[in-house]
Amino acid sequence: MIRGVSSGFAAATLVVVACLAPAQDSFAESAPIRGAYLQIESVSVDRGRRWMLYLDGMIESGADQRLAQFVDQQGIAQADVYFNSPGGSLLAGMAIGRFLRERGFDTHVGTRTSNVRRPADGVCYSACPFAYAGGVQRSLRKGSVLGVHRARNRVPLADDEAFERRVQADATRYLLEMGASPQLAELMRKVPAGGIRVLTREEATEFGLVNSGTASRR
Repeated sequence: MIRGVSSGFAAATLVVVACLAPAQDSFAESAPIRGAYLQIESVSVDRGRRWMLYLDGMIESGADQRLAQFVDQQGIAQADVYFNSPGGSLLAGMAIGRFLRERGFDTHVGTRTSNVRRPADGVCYSACPFAYAGGVQRSLRKGSVLGVHRARNRVPLADDEAFERRVQADATRYLLEMGASPQLAELMRKVPAGGIRVLTREEATEFGLVNSGTASRR
């Protein structure tokens, strides 16, 4: 169901999408929360020429497909994408990142407020930094944070080492594709799945995650 709401600001329109609980993932799922899924909201800030997209919550399997459908339905050609997420499916996160790069969108970490044009600080953990890496320009607000940990499979495998090798290979290939350092995948591997390693701004820049300033184009 898609619902449109006036934001109270001139030339700004807020659109909210709500969906049924998605299917379960079978690979590289981090800290899953049953029934949780990514909320997608869009705000037109330049008479439809540029948008702000707010992606909030768990990144579940199929979130990339929902996002692509939403973007196409709204006719969004240019966007600043704001993530506020505890993580979720690594595969879905990478799929979102590839979609954002294909569309040429920019990414940030932040969450919407009552003033839809002025996001607040947010968090981007676990699979979220991989989705965030898909942005062409990637900025990080002073109070927002990026963090990683080791991926955890929701379906037990007989050979954990094989699973780790697959995750490492997929994550490394993806980071190189996005122009980021594969050292991030190595750091991720060393952090227990139950914890989070928050990146300093210097590390995020060194790893190639952050490549722009803090201001978004609006």
